[in-house]
Amino acid sequence: MFLIMAPISIPASSAVKTAPKPSVDLRKHPTGGKTPIEVSLGLYITNFVAIDESRESFEVGGYLTGRWQDPRLVLPPGQIADKATAQTLTRTFRLEDLWTPAIEAANSISHKTTQYSLIADRDGFVTYIERFDTVLSNDYDLKRFPFDTQVLQFEVQPFLSTASEIRFAPQPLQSTGVSPEQHTQLAAWEINDLRYTAEKVARDRFLPPTQEAVFQLAVKRRSGFYLWKIFVPLAMMTLVPVVVFWIDVEQFDWLLKVPMTMLLSMVAFEFTITRDLPRVGYVTFLDAVFLASFALCFLCIFEITAVYLMQKRGMRSTAEKVHSNGKWIYPVTYLGVILLLAATFLT
Repeated sequence: MFLIMAPISIPASSAVKTAPKPSVDLRKHPTGGKTPIEVSLGLYITNFVAIDESRESFEVGGYLTGRWQDPRLVLPPGQIADKATAQTLTRTFRLEDLWTPAIEAANSISHKTTQYSLIADRDGFVTYIERFDTVLSNDYDLKRFPFDTQVLQFEVQPFLSTASEIRFAPQPLQSTGVSPEQHTQLAAWEINDLRYTAEKVARDRFLPPTQEAVFQLAVKRRSGFYLWKIFVPLAMMTLVPVVVFWIDVEQFDWLLKVPMTMLLSMVAFEFTITRDLPRVGYVTFLDAVFLASFALCFLCIFEITAVYLMQKRGMRSTAEKVHSNGKWIYPVTYLGVILLLAATFLT
């Protein structure tokens, strides 16, 4: 996909003397596959479209650069007509004219190349640059949601039949980075540095081990939206039932209305914000806070029922004492549970 190219040769620059048609087929591997060609990669991101946790994917656009040396393209000094242009001499090729490393994005969902260039200098160094838009799959760890940091990965691997023909350079090209322009900014995410690694990886039992070059981009979620739009309103709804502990235990009807109303309000609130939450099969920090809020309101209903039955059976003084203690037990318990969840999920 990125550099999957078949391999014919366009005439070089006018600064090169006309030479007989070469007997070497430039569409074949430079060393005939005897030794691997080292390929250096560079990734420059110019547009961040979206990060989709529910589909476990992200979409970006930018420039992918590949650079390697083809000894067959080295120009002898005597072949250059104009020495003044020797240092800047480049030749342009088409993809079908020249051998190019067959590599692909292992985690690609879709990929579109809009434009490309393929040039070689007098020393045989070939540089391929393409402008691309791609959608990639990615694993997200959302247990800390919405206070999480994710790592977006661009996994580049050689195609199966050419795995032994190339190796990835240990360092990226200088063109690697993220554009500071506004198109790389997302309202919900803070974009950090782009890192690069190249190593040998083991795949599943049907595929042999292979080399892999990985570009990793760390992104941190901006949690302000969730803090002010979800956590604060949820905490307020959860703490409203505290007022029942100032109402006489005989007022069962009024006592029960408050936590029941808040419980229904929280259910409606959760349904409203569901579309803004990731759909994962495990409990996130926000899920745990919601469950704790539901549980506190539910326990408040049990307490109201218990003290009402106690005073109906002649245990009014005990019922009033238990009910009065709820003035501080309820909010302290809620605060303690939230701190415990934060320590469990966020550390």
